Amino acid sequence: MRFKLPQKNQTAWALLFLSIFSMTLQGLVFHSTLLSKLLMPWLMYFSFLVVLRPYASATFVFLLECLLVRIHLMKLALTNTPFEVEDIFAWKQALFLKSYSDWVIPLMVLGLIICVVKGFSLRKRQWVFFPVFILLSVSCVQESHPTEIQTNPVSYLFRLARVTYVDWNLVTNVKENGIFNHVFLTLSMGGVPAKGSLPYKDTSATASVFLDKDAPDVFLVLCESCYTSSNGNFITPISKIEEQGYSYATVVSPVYGGMTAEAEFEVLTGLPSRRHKGIDFQYYAEKYSGDAKAVPRVFADHGYDTFSAHANVGFFWKREIVHPKFGFHQSYFVDDIKGAERGKYAEDRILFDSVLSKYKANLKAGKKTFGFLITVYTHGPYPDVNGDGGEQAYKDKVEKTTQQFLDFQTAAAKLAASRNRPIVFVIFGDHKPAMTVSFYKRHEFNDDYFTLTGSRNESFRFADLDKAQQIVFGKVPMYAKGYGLGNSSLISEFVKKMEERPLFCLPALIAADIGVREAFFQYSTDVCRKDPEALVDLKVLGQYYPEAVYADRLFK
Repeated sequence: MRFKLPQKNQTAWALLFLSIFSMTLQGLVFHSTLLSKLLMPWLMYFSFLVVLRPYASATFVFLLECLLVRIHLMKLALTNTPFEVEDIFAWKQALFLKSYSDWVIPLMVLGLIICVVKGFSLRKRQWVFFPVFILLSVSCVQESHPTEIQTNPVSYLFRLARVTYVDWNLVTNVKENGIFNHVFLTLSMGGVPAKGSLPYKDTSATASVFLDKDAPDVFLVLCESCYTSSNGNFITPISKIEEQGYSYATVVSPVYGGMTAEAEFEVLTGLPSRRHKGIDFQYYAEKYSGDAKAVPRVFADHGYDTFSAHANVGFFWKREIVHPKFGFHQSYFVDDIKGAERGKYAEDRILFDSVLSKYKANLKAGKKTFGFLITVYTHGPYPDVNGDGGEQAYKDKVEKTTQQFLDFQTAAAKLAASRNRPIVFVIFGDHKPAMTVSFYKRHEFNDDYFTLTGSRNESFRFADLDKAQQIVFGKVPMYAKGYGLGNSSLISEFVKKMEERPLFCLPALIAADIGVREAFFQYSTDVCRKDPEALVDLKVLGQYYPEAVYADRLFK
């Protein structure tokens, strides 16, 4: 018996078949069949109906989905990286890899061609689908803009359907959202910010006298998930740092519960990471200029030996690519640090000991030091003990890292004093730990912060936060102390200026106080004097940090 496709209501039948086949594909390959994965296939189906018959359009969309999934799986197997939008733009390069392909991909391409040839149609009634084509096209153009975050029709539909962009892991993003939704969500990976007029004079136009003998050595320490509240609701051992003569401020991280690279980006560039969509390191690592005007390079240009250290693998967040481009002379990762092991969150003592050895060598060689340290021991998850939501395990980790940091800074300060070198320490949390249940119970967040609450961290859904709530959402501690400085109030003044300011203000404000002069830093210092709520407003950030600033600072 010969099967015949229904000839009446072809548009509806073709949509049904596409939905069934697409969901079957997702179930077989990714073991996940969320209806939200059909958003982009449906929009593409209706868009192609402008020039294709219904069954041809449905077949074309399904074959294209199969093709992209196939390429994704092949790339994942060969390179351990997922399919990305930039792979579409690099199709010529992919031709050199045809030996890795099999007969399936050419067969799918042939099927796509047959769909176009056999299914092509231009009838007046097809123009009823033209608005969908325009909606999808305009949304793709808007979404592909690398820094201008704006709501477009498709992203609004995603929001209604609760499509969650898993920007910290693109492999998971493909699995949970489907290949077409993934492509749309990562469209901004296809381009870089465009050059344009700058709101400040070019760096080369600003000359300054740099007093070498007054320039302190600087250690910035990014403390993984380190947090303590300023209101007494959630006090942790890191607060003990203030008892050691450190000045304290509450600063604002751009992220919560994870995505350290966003906070790291702000501290290393002095630019707001929220102007970009997703993880900036992961998106732009290969596209950054080899001599990007990031914070380490500015210090290097002022005579500093610059290095970064992190007892984790260098490929995580693509730090091994980014850090040299940002101006670090050396970067030390898990294989370079004695006692560190891959796959384990080692105690931060081994990180500090390694850095101390490096600092000794710099002092002996008469070099000024700019060191950027990233701790790892306090990383989650935190095991629950008697229903405490992991609080005790978290605090135990924070206490150990805090004491090890204090031991390090004491030893480093003694070394500096032996060489008559001034030295500055700044330690800050990159984000709150992913302990939403605890924060809710302890009234760090109230019901107004959520659309959903529950008994587990995964049960909570944050609402659209107003500016005051965004500040509370991102609050993390920062401590700073100096030794041997000519101006005894320098650090306390810097910390006072940082109160409730975003992390991207840190480089400009500390550089201004220790004598590192640079046109962009001077400009950003003025911006960071604005009201804290203005500095979390995306419209305000877009006004003061336009696309051209990112292009000038970080790209060729």
